[in-house]
Amino acid sequence: MSESDDPRIIHDIDWPMLNKSRYVPLNLLSTFTVRSLLYPFTLVRTRLQVQVQSSIYKGTWDALTTTVRYEGFRSLYKGFLVYNFQLVPGLIYITTFEATRSHANILTKNEYLRAGFAGSTASLVAQILACPIDIISQHMQLVGLTSPGKKIRTKDGITSVSDTTVTEANITRRQIRRIHVPKEIRNSNYLIFKHICKIVLYENESNNHKPRLSLKGFYRGYFISTFLFSLTSAIWWPSYYFYQRQMLNIEARFPNLFPLPLLVIQCIAGPLSSLTSTLLTNPLDVCRTRIQVEQERRKVMQIMHELWQEERFKIFTKGLTARLSHSCVYSLFIIFGYETVKRISLKEEYKGQVRW
Repeated sequence: MSESDDPRIIHDIDWPMLNKSRYVPLNLLSTFTVRSLLYPFTLVRTRLQVQVQSSIYKGTWDALTTTVRYEGFRSLYKGFLVYNFQLVPGLIYITTFEATRSHANILTKNEYLRAGFAGSTASLVAQILACPIDIISQHMQLVGLTSPGKKIRTKDGITSVSDTTVTEANITRRQIRRIHVPKEIRNSNYLIFKHICKIVLYENESNNHKPRLSLKGFYRGYFISTFLFSLTSAIWWPSYYFYQRQMLNIEARFPNLFPLPLLVIQCIAGPLSSLTSTLLTNPLDVCRTRIQVEQERRKVMQIMHELWQEERFKIFTKGLTARLSHSCVYSLFIIFGYETVKRISLKEEYKGQVRW
Protein backbone atom coordinates (compact mmCIF):
# COMPACT_ATOMS: atom_id res chain seq x y z
CA MET A 1 0.00 0.00 0.00
CA SER A 2 1.35 3.41 -0.96
CA GLU A 3 1.41 6.39 1.37
CA SER A 4 -1.38 8.01 -0.66
CA ASP A 5 -3.71 5.09 0.10
CA ASP A 6 -2.74 4.67 3.77
CA PRO A 7 -5.78 5.71 5.88
CA ARG A 8 -3.49 6.51 8.82
CA ILE A 9 -1.77 9.30 6.86
CA ILE A 10 -3.58 12.67 7.01
CA HIS A 11 -3.57 14.60 3.73
CA ASP A 12 -6.09 17.30 4.62
CA ILE A 13 -5.86 19.11 7.95
CA ASP A 14 -9.33 19.98 9.25
CA TRP A 15 -10.39 22.88 11.49
CA PRO A 16 -10.78 20.92 14.78
CA MET A 17 -7.20 19.64 14.43
CA LEU A 18 -5.68 23.14 14.71
CA ASN A 19 -4.35 25.07 17.69
CA LYS A 20 -6.17 28.37 17.01
CA SER A 21 -3.95 30.54 19.24
CA ARG A 22 -0.97 29.57 17.09
CA TYR A 23 -2.77 29.42 13.75
CA VAL A 24 -4.31 32.93 13.75
CA PRO A 25 -1.14 35.07 14.25
CA LEU A 26 0.95 32.88 11.94
CA ASN A 27 -1.72 33.06 9.24
CA LEU A 28 -1.82 36.87 9.51
CA LEU A 29 1.98 37.10 9.26
CA SER A 30 2.10 34.76 6.26
CA THR A 31 -0.68 36.64 4.41
CA PHE A 32 0.87 40.04 5.11
CA THR A 33 4.23 38.90 3.72
CA VAL A 34 2.71 37.59 0.49
CA ARG A 35 0.52 40.69 0.01
CA SER A 36 3.53 42.95 0.49
CA LEU A 37 5.57 41.16 -2.18
CA LEU A 38 2.79 41.03 -4.77
CA TYR A 39 1.04 44.37 -4.22
CA PRO A 40 2.53 46.02 -7.38
CA PHE A 41 0.64 43.47 -9.50
CA THR A 42 -2.58 44.40 -7.67
CA LEU A 43 -2.01 48.07 -8.48
CA VAL A 44 -1.17 47.37 -12.14
CA ARG A 45 -4.20 45.10 -12.55
CA THR A 46 -6.51 47.86 -11.32
CA ARG A 47 -4.95 50.42 -13.68
CA LEU A 48 -5.18 48.11 -16.69
CA GLN A 49 -8.82 47.30 -15.98
CA VAL A 50 -9.76 50.97 -15.68
CA GLN A 51 -8.12 52.22 -18.90
CA VAL A 52 -10.15 52.25 -22.10
CA GLN A 53 -8.62 49.76 -24.52
CA SER A 54 -4.82 50.43 -24.53
CA SER A 55 -5.00 54.21 -24.22
CA ILE A 56 -2.43 54.38 -21.39
CA TYR A 57 -0.57 51.09 -21.03
CA LYS A 58 0.14 48.40 -23.61
CA GLY A 59 0.27 45.61 -21.05
CA THR A 60 1.44 44.49 -17.63
CA TRP A 61 5.17 45.07 -18.12
CA ASP A 62 4.57 48.44 -19.78
CA ALA A 63 2.33 49.47 -16.87
CA LEU A 64 4.97 48.46 -14.31
CA THR A 65 7.88 50.21 -16.04
CA THR A 66 5.88 53.32 -16.97
CA THR A 67 4.58 53.71 -13.43
CA VAL A 68 8.09 53.47 -11.97
CA ARG A 69 9.61 55.77 -14.62
CA TYR A 70 7.11 58.61 -14.26
CA GLU A 71 5.88 58.24 -10.69
CA GLY A 72 8.76 56.55 -8.88
CA PHE A 73 9.14 53.09 -7.34
CA ARG A 74 7.14 54.08 -4.24
CA SER A 75 4.10 54.64 -6.48
CA LEU A 76 3.81 50.85 -6.89
CA TYR A 77 2.69 50.79 -3.25
CA LYS A 78 0.03 53.50 -3.42
CA GLY A 79 -2.87 52.52 -1.18
CA PHE A 80 -0.80 49.70 0.33
CA LEU A 81 -1.52 50.55 3.99
CA VAL A 82 -5.26 50.77 3.35
CA TYR A 83 -5.11 47.56 1.33
CA ASN A 84 -3.58 45.75 4.30
CA PHE A 85 -6.72 46.31 6.31
CA GLN A 86 -7.88 43.43 4.11
CA LEU A 87 -6.00 41.19 6.54
CA VAL A 88 -9.00 41.36 8.88
CA PRO A 89 -11.67 40.24 6.36
CA GLY A 90 -9.04 37.84 5.00
CA LEU A 91 -8.74 36.20 8.41
CA ILE A 92 -12.54 36.15 8.72
CA TYR A 93 -12.68 34.52 5.28
CA ILE A 94 -10.25 31.70 5.97
CA THR A 95 -11.60 30.91 9.45
CA THR A 96 -15.18 30.93 8.12
CA PHE A 97 -14.10 28.70 5.26
CA GLU A 98 -12.38 26.17 7.53
CA ALA A 99 -15.19 26.10 10.10
CA THR A 100 -17.93 25.84 7.45
CA ARG A 101 -16.08 23.13 5.52
CA SER A 102 -15.66 21.14 8.74
CA HIS A 103 -19.34 21.42 9.73
CA ALA A 104 -20.53 20.76 6.17
CA ASN A 105 -19.71 17.10 6.83
CA ILE A 106 -23.26 16.71 8.12
CA LEU A 107 -24.62 17.82 4.73
CA THR A 108 -22.32 15.95 2.33
CA LYS A 109 -19.16 13.88 2.33
CA ASN A 110 -18.20 15.12 -1.14
CA GLU A 111 -15.03 17.19 -0.61
CA TYR A 112 -15.64 19.33 -3.72
CA LEU A 113 -19.19 20.30 -2.68
CA ARG A 114 -18.02 21.02 0.86
CA ALA A 115 -15.20 23.22 -0.43
CA GLY A 116 -17.43 25.10 -2.88
CA PHE A 117 -20.14 25.75 -0.28
CA ALA A 118 -17.61 26.81 2.36
CA GLY A 119 -15.79 29.14 -0.07
CA SER A 120 -19.02 30.87 -1.14
CA THR A 121 -20.16 31.27 2.47
CA ALA A 122 -16.79 32.68 3.54
CA SER A 123 -16.88 35.26 0.73
CA LEU A 124 -20.39 36.38 1.66
CA VAL A 125 -19.27 37.04 5.24
CA ALA A 126 -15.88 38.63 4.43
CA GLN A 127 -17.20 41.07 1.81
CA ILE A 128 -19.08 43.07 4.45
CA LEU A 129 -15.71 44.46 5.57
CA ALA A 130 -13.69 43.88 2.40
CA CYS A 131 -15.81 45.97 0.00
CA PRO A 132 -15.14 49.42 1.57
CA ILE A 133 -11.41 48.66 1.84
CA ASP A 134 -11.34 47.59 -1.82
CA ILE A 135 -13.00 50.81 -2.97
CA ILE A 136 -10.65 53.15 -1.08
CA SER A 137 -7.48 51.23 -2.01
CA GLN A 138 -8.49 51.09 -5.70
CA HIS A 139 -9.03 54.85 -5.80
CA MET A 140 -5.62 55.35 -4.20
CA GLN A 141 -3.99 53.02 -6.73
CA LEU A 142 -5.20 55.28 -9.56
CA VAL A 143 -3.80 58.53 -8.14
CA GLY A 144 -1.22 59.96 -10.56
CA LEU A 145 -2.17 57.62 -13.41
CA THR A 146 0.10 58.78 -16.24
CA SER A 147 0.03 58.65 -20.01
CA PRO A 148 3.42 59.76 -21.35
CA GLY A 149 3.52 60.99 -24.94
CA LYS A 150 -0.12 60.19 -25.75
CA LYS A 151 -2.30 62.10 -28.17
CA ILE A 152 -5.77 62.74 -26.80
CA ARG A 153 -8.80 63.77 -28.79
CA THR A 154 -10.72 66.64 -27.22
CA LYS A 155 -13.61 68.82 -28.36
CA ASP A 156 -11.15 71.33 -29.89
CA GLY A 157 -9.10 68.76 -31.75
CA ILE A 158 -6.10 66.60 -30.89
CA THR A 159 -3.93 67.63 -27.98
CA SER A 160 -0.47 66.18 -27.45
CA VAL A 161 0.17 65.20 -23.87
CA SER A 162 3.77 64.58 -22.82
CA ASP A 163 4.58 63.11 -19.41
CA THR A 164 1.45 64.57 -17.85
CA THR A 165 -1.04 63.19 -15.41
CA VAL A 166 -4.17 61.81 -16.99
CA THR A 167 -7.29 63.02 -15.22
CA GLU A 168 -10.91 63.58 -16.16
CA ALA A 169 -9.89 67.17 -16.96
CA ASN A 170 -7.69 66.33 -19.95
CA ILE A 171 -9.38 63.16 -21.15
CA THR A 172 -13.05 63.56 -21.81
CA ARG A 173 -14.10 60.39 -23.53
CA ARG A 174 -11.13 58.03 -23.58
CA GLN A 175 -11.01 57.52 -19.80
CA ILE A 176 -13.67 56.97 -17.20
CA ARG A 177 -14.44 59.77 -14.76
CA ARG A 178 -12.97 59.04 -11.36
CA ILE A 179 -12.12 60.94 -8.18
CA HIS A 180 -9.68 63.76 -8.89
CA VAL A 181 -6.94 64.22 -6.28
CA PRO A 182 -5.27 67.69 -6.29
CA LYS A 183 -1.54 67.65 -7.11
CA GLU A 184 -0.62 69.47 -3.92
CA ILE A 185 -1.67 66.56 -1.71
CA ARG A 186 -0.40 63.65 -3.82
CA ASN A 187 2.78 63.26 -1.81
CA SER A 188 0.85 62.46 1.37
CA ASN A 189 -0.95 59.12 1.57
CA TYR A 190 -2.88 60.33 4.59
CA LEU A 191 -4.20 63.42 2.76
CA ILE A 192 -5.06 61.29 -0.29
CA PHE A 193 -6.90 58.83 1.94
CA LYS A 194 -8.76 61.65 3.72
CA HIS A 195 -9.71 63.33 0.43
CA ILE A 196 -11.02 60.12 -1.15
CA CYS A 197 -13.00 59.18 1.97
CA LYS A 198 -14.62 62.63 2.01
CA ILE A 199 -15.60 62.39 -1.66
CA VAL A 200 -16.99 58.87 -1.22
CA LEU A 201 -18.92 59.89 1.90
CA TYR A 202 -20.64 62.75 0.06
CA GLU A 203 -20.85 61.21 -3.40
CA ASN A 204 -24.65 61.13 -3.31
CA GLU A 205 -25.04 64.89 -2.94
CA SER A 206 -26.93 66.76 -5.67
CA ASN A 207 -27.34 70.38 -6.67
CA ASN A 208 -30.82 70.51 -5.20
CA HIS A 209 -29.95 69.15 -1.77
CA LYS A 210 -27.46 69.90 0.95
CA PRO A 211 -24.47 67.55 1.17
CA ARG A 212 -25.51 64.47 3.08
CA LEU A 213 -23.38 61.90 4.84
CA SER A 214 -23.89 58.42 3.39
CA LEU A 215 -22.07 55.09 3.61
CA LYS A 216 -23.52 53.93 0.28
CA GLY A 217 -20.39 55.03 -1.56
CA PHE A 218 -18.28 52.57 0.44
CA TYR A 219 -20.52 49.75 -0.77
CA ARG A 220 -20.55 50.69 -4.45
CA GLY A 221 -20.71 47.47 -6.44
CA TYR A 222 -21.21 45.42 -3.27
CA PHE A 223 -23.54 42.87 -4.84
CA ILE A 224 -21.44 42.24 -7.95
CA SER A 225 -18.32 42.16 -5.76
CA THR A 226 -19.88 39.62 -3.41
CA PHE A 227 -21.15 37.57 -6.34
CA LEU A 228 -17.73 37.67 -8.01
CA PHE A 229 -15.76 36.57 -4.95
CA SER A 230 -18.35 33.95 -3.99
CA LEU A 231 -18.22 32.53 -7.51
CA THR A 232 -14.41 32.66 -7.54
CA SER A 233 -14.25 30.82 -4.21
CA ALA A 234 -16.85 28.30 -5.37
CA ILE A 235 -14.56 27.53 -8.34
CA TRP A 236 -11.15 27.90 -6.66
CA TRP A 237 -11.51 25.59 -3.66
CA PRO A 238 -13.10 22.59 -5.45
CA SER A 239 -10.48 23.02 -8.21
CA TYR A 240 -7.73 23.08 -5.59
CA TYR A 241 -8.85 19.78 -4.06
CA PHE A 242 -9.55 18.31 -7.50
CA TYR A 243 -6.05 19.03 -8.85
CA GLN A 244 -4.53 17.85 -5.59
CA ARG A 245 -6.52 14.60 -5.73
CA GLN A 246 -5.57 13.97 -9.36
CA MET A 247 -1.86 14.35 -8.62
CA LEU A 248 -2.17 12.06 -5.60
CA ASN A 249 -3.93 9.48 -7.80
CA ILE A 250 -1.14 9.68 -10.39
CA GLU A 251 1.42 9.29 -7.63
CA ALA A 252 -0.43 6.25 -6.24
CA ARG A 253 -0.53 4.65 -9.68
CA PHE A 254 3.12 5.41 -10.47
CA PRO A 255 4.83 5.64 -7.06
CA ASN A 256 8.34 5.66 -8.50
CA LEU A 257 7.62 8.28 -11.19
CA PHE A 258 7.72 11.44 -9.12
CA PRO A 259 7.45 10.97 -5.34
CA LEU A 260 6.75 14.60 -4.47
CA PRO A 261 6.16 15.96 -0.95
CA LEU A 262 2.47 16.73 -0.37
CA LEU A 263 3.30 20.40 0.21
CA VAL A 264 4.80 20.60 -3.31
CA ILE A 265 1.68 19.00 -4.78
CA GLN A 266 -0.48 21.54 -2.94
CA CYS A 267 1.71 24.40 -4.18
CA ILE A 268 1.14 23.19 -7.75
CA ALA A 269 -2.60 22.75 -7.23
CA GLY A 270 -2.97 26.34 -5.92
CA PRO A 271 -1.79 28.17 -9.09
CA LEU A 272 -3.72 25.72 -11.31
CA SER A 273 -6.88 26.56 -9.36
CA SER A 274 -6.18 30.28 -9.75
CA LEU A 275 -5.66 29.82 -13.47
CA THR A 276 -9.07 28.12 -13.71
CA SER A 277 -11.04 30.62 -11.60
CA THR A 278 -9.33 33.72 -13.06
CA LEU A 279 -10.00 32.73 -16.67
CA LEU A 280 -13.67 32.10 -15.89
CA THR A 281 -14.34 35.27 -13.88
CA ASN A 282 -12.16 37.96 -15.53
CA PRO A 283 -15.02 39.89 -17.25
CA LEU A 284 -16.86 40.16 -13.92
CA ASP A 285 -13.72 41.45 -12.22
CA VAL A 286 -13.23 44.14 -14.88
CA CYS A 287 -16.86 45.22 -14.46
CA ARG A 288 -16.55 45.31 -10.66
CA THR A 289 -13.45 47.52 -10.82
CA ARG A 290 -15.14 49.95 -13.21
CA ILE A 291 -18.20 50.22 -10.97
CA GLN A 292 -16.18 50.83 -7.83
CA VAL A 293 -13.79 53.49 -9.16
CA GLU A 294 -16.05 55.41 -11.54
CA GLN A 295 -17.30 58.62 -9.96
CA GLU A 296 -20.66 58.51 -11.70
CA ARG A 297 -23.11 55.99 -10.26
CA ARG A 298 -24.48 53.77 -13.00
CA LYS A 299 -26.23 50.43 -13.28
CA VAL A 300 -24.27 47.21 -13.71
CA MET A 301 -25.91 46.38 -17.05
CA GLN A 302 -25.09 49.84 -18.39
CA ILE A 303 -21.41 49.46 -17.55
CA MET A 304 -21.31 45.91 -18.93
CA HIS A 305 -22.85 47.19 -22.18
CA GLU A 306 -20.30 50.00 -22.34
CA LEU A 307 -17.43 47.57 -21.74
CA TRP A 308 -18.71 45.35 -24.52
CA GLN A 309 -18.88 48.33 -26.89
CA GLU A 310 -15.32 49.37 -25.98
CA GLU A 311 -13.59 46.00 -25.81
CA ARG A 312 -15.76 43.34 -27.45
CA PHE A 313 -14.13 39.95 -26.79
CA LYS A 314 -11.04 41.65 -25.35
CA ILE A 315 -13.02 41.98 -22.13
CA PHE A 316 -12.02 38.36 -21.47
CA THR A 317 -8.32 39.31 -21.59
CA LYS A 318 -8.39 42.89 -20.26
CA GLY A 319 -5.86 43.09 -17.44
CA LEU A 320 -5.72 39.30 -17.55
CA THR A 321 -1.92 38.97 -17.62
CA ALA A 322 -1.57 41.13 -14.52
CA ARG A 323 -4.45 39.34 -12.81
CA LEU A 324 -3.09 35.89 -13.70
CA SER A 325 0.42 36.90 -12.63
CA HIS A 326 -0.94 38.14 -9.33
CA SER A 327 -3.43 35.34 -8.65
CA CYS A 328 -1.19 32.41 -9.67
CA VAL A 329 1.93 33.66 -7.89
CA TYR A 330 -0.24 34.77 -4.94
CA SER A 331 -1.80 31.29 -4.76
CA LEU A 332 1.61 29.63 -4.87
CA PHE A 333 2.93 31.64 -1.93
CA ILE A 334 -0.33 31.81 0.01
CA ILE A 335 -0.87 28.04 -0.22
CA PHE A 336 2.71 27.42 0.84
CA GLY A 337 2.16 29.69 3.87
CA TYR A 338 -1.39 28.45 4.52
CA GLU A 339 -0.54 24.73 4.48
CA THR A 340 2.74 25.24 6.36
CA VAL A 341 1.01 27.28 9.08
CA LYS A 342 -1.65 24.57 9.39
CA ARG A 343 1.04 21.94 9.94
CA ILE A 344 2.87 24.10 12.49
CA SER A 345 -0.45 24.76 14.28
CA LEU A 346 -1.42 21.09 14.59
CA LYS A 347 -2.53 19.88 18.00
CA GLU A 348 -0.06 17.51 19.63
CA GLU A 349 -2.19 14.37 19.11
CA TYR A 350 -2.10 14.80 15.31
CA LYS A 351 1.61 15.47 14.89
CA GLY A 352 3.40 12.66 13.11
CA GLN A 353 0.23 11.66 11.22
CA VAL A 354 0.30 14.45 8.63
CA ARG A 355 2.12 13.92 5.38
CA TRP A 356 4.53 16.64 4.41
